[in-house]
Amino acid sequence: MAPMKQLVTFWGLALLALGSQAAPVAVTLPTSFTLTPYSGAAAVNAGQLDSDRTLFTVREQAHDGLQSWYLVYDPLNPGRVRATLDFGAPIVAVYATTAELAASQVDWSVDIDGDGVFNDYAFRNLMGLESVDITTWTVGGSLLTIDWRADDPGDHLRVLVRLPQENNVPEPASAALVLLGLGLGAAAARRRRR
Repeated sequence: MAPMKQLVTFWGLALLALGSQAAPVAVTLPTSFTLTPYSGAAAVNAGQLDSDRTLFTVREQAHDGLQSWYLVYDPLNPGRVRATLDFGAPIVAVYATTAELAASQVDWSVDIDGDGVFNDYAFRNLMGLESVDITTWTVGGSLLTIDWRADDPGDHLRVLVRLPQENNVPEPASAALVLLGLGLGAAAARRRRR
């Protein structure tokens, strides 16, 4: 018999440093599971989290109008997690293989435990999903559905979502180009009037 499910409203997929920009995210998980922002000292790809009933999230870097989230399911005993996560923003990419996660790590990962040493992701060969794990999503949609079977060292996934427009602050160089363009446009309009 499948476990009963409940709809949990979890503010921001992780309150970790999101502050007032946290958006509600609906999460459907088995009632015995929790969705928890990870803030421990153990490396997330090393099979050291050993929590049978927790789906961990890590809010990673945000740049170029995108926010990265890292999802980790690392049970001590063989287990399965089925969940639907609504990120509240369009999903633009999902990285699930060891190669994809390793290649995207420099751009998106963070110093999870804040100790100044970049060792929180550790063993790259343990990153990712196996062939029995199912992840479904649609480009531009906000829903991600997972059905993962895992044991040590667990399953790992990186999800990139588009930030709302008000969070997309242009880089200084981009802002300078916009201002230059506005200035040139204003100068051209003045010349036409004469």
